[in-house]
Amino acid sequence: MGELIVLGVPGAAIIVALVELAKRYGLASRWSVLLAVGLGIGLAVVLQLAEIHPQVAVWAQVVLGGVILGLSASGLYSGGKAITSK
Repeated sequence: MGELIVLGVPGAAIIVALVELAKRYGLASRWSVLLAVGLGIGLAVVLQLAEIHPQVAVWAQVVLGGVILGLSASGLYSGGKAITSK
């Protein structure tokens, strides 16, 4: 359960970023809450599986790290594009 508490703020940031990305690609705003709750449940399940099965923890760490890097790069790209286009 400690991992869930530690991942709370970064996990919430990942979920917010993924929901915003989905809305950018056409997700209706009314579905954003449902998507956020689903992603939160999915993340909690993965963390629980990682606690039960250590081999899942390695892959969960790799996938979550990739998601964080991808979202960060996407934000940096769009931020840089917005600055240079003005």
